Amino acid sequence: MTGATGFIGGATLAHGLSHDSDGRWICLVRGKGEPQARTRLVENLTRFMGADAARAAIQRVEIVVGDITDPASLEDRRLDAVTHILHLAADTSFRAQEHCQLVNVEGTRALAARARRMPRLHRFLYGGTAMICGRNPPPVVQESDAPADEAQHLVPYTRTKVAAEAMLRHEFPDLPVIMVRPSIVTGHRTLGCIPSSSIFWMFRAGDRLRLVAGDLTGGIDVVPVDWTAEVLVGLLTKPTLAHDVYHLSAGAAKRTTWDSLATAFERCDPQGGSRCYSRFDDGDWKTLRARFQAVFGLNRPIEVAMLRAMRAYYQFSTLGVVFANERLTAEGFALPPTLSDYLPACLSAPANLSILDQFADDLGMFDEAPEVRTNPVAA
Repeated sequence: MTGATGFIGGATLAHGLSHDSDGRWICLVRGKGEPQARTRLVENLTRFMGADAARAAIQRVEIVVGDITDPASLEDRRLDAVTHILHLAADTSFRAQEHCQLVNVEGTRALAARARRMPRLHRFLYGGTAMICGRNPPPVVQESDAPADEAQHLVPYTRTKVAAEAMLRHEFPDLPVIMVRPSIVTGHRTLGCIPSSSIFWMFRAGDRLRLVAGDLTGGIDVVPVDWTAEVLVGLLTKPTLAHDVYHLSAGAAKRTTWDSLATAFERCDPQGGSRCYSRFDDGDWKTLRARFQAVFGLNRPIEVAMLRAMRAYYQFSTLGVVFANERLTAEGFALPPTLSDYLPACLSAPANLSILDQFADDLGMFDEAPEVRTNPVAA
């Protein structure tokens, strides 16, 4: 497994360790040595299962200190025994194009080349993105849709994830690759935002601004991280799969509508008053800036960064796209809850964190030269 120190990766490893006592996990973890790598992994697992459980569970994890951008570190002989790969490591930056290319494309190529020399390999699960369609998607993106070469992408992250998927298909057709494409992953059904506030701050901020980009009768495809983890482990370990591409998405049946989200916020936060969201058109950044300044202010660098981040996320939400998930449900996986369903958990855990405090979880995504982020944010 790669990406175990990230948000989706940590949730997935925690689920795998908690629900399969016989499974043996080998995690590729960056660090100056094994003790540091192990500490990083324990700290991340603690977010999902508590400190004592994390320390006990880590005993069933073998750690290979390495980095997918350093092919030499993948030569550890323990990797020869691998039967299943779950590749979740990625640079999720919205701005650092060269680094995204290095990690998401070249790093994946190096891992795939090493996978060719794993004699027992049965499955290679590649964590991509549902946003293969770019900025001009059809109303419904099908699981069978292939990345379009001519698609225009909003950010380097999605562009390079699509390039990596195409590279795997063209250069490594002999590998047993299964593409998994998550949509927007935020929050946890029971832990709320304790593991991470990533992306959830955006929904809180949008509620405070009372602004929706796009059709007010529409919605957005959002799934919780623990459901995502269950499905990833299920797809990784299911003996046979009917297809080689799956959306980890809410789909038409479970996408979160703006009306239901407004009702849920009003129910959870009655002191915030009635919710009546207004629409603003994509590109009308003057309206967004004015409303943002009135609500949050624009006096500090973090406020400026948050406004910039909101512009990026509003561009995604204005697309109003549905990611079909019939293949996933046909494999027997349950549909996720809507964000409205688990909103109470996200608002209450942890308590008393401001929206700006929660935004700090995503600040690195909007830096020019971020550190490697090891959880693919679904777009």
